[in-house]
Amino acid sequence: GISKVGYYTGNGSATERTITLGFQPRFILVKNISLAKAWFIFDTTRGWGSGNDEALYLNANTAQQGGDNFGAPTSTGFTITSSSDNFNGNNDKYIYYAHA
Repeated sequence: GISKVGYYTGNGSATERTITLGFQPRFILVKNISLAKAWFIFDTTRGWGSGNDEALYLNANTAQQGGDNFGAPTSTGFTITSSSDNFNGNNDKYIYYAHA
């Protein structure tokens, strides 16, 4: 597979958690569907996985924003290392689109 659409439920913890896709993504779009939050895009071209992740917000006309460690791609999916409501709020639901 080269792409996958799915969902996960946040746990509110900054302890690393892994979402398994079956491939290593280079691009991911994440949206919290429990709260009115932004659509976030991460990709390896901008440095996703470097610890200084740059994100684009689809619903804003601002430049990319970075300086945080939200997670990283793995050989079979991606990790989340943030307790932010944008990516991992406790019991919040998230949808994602990932592409290799």
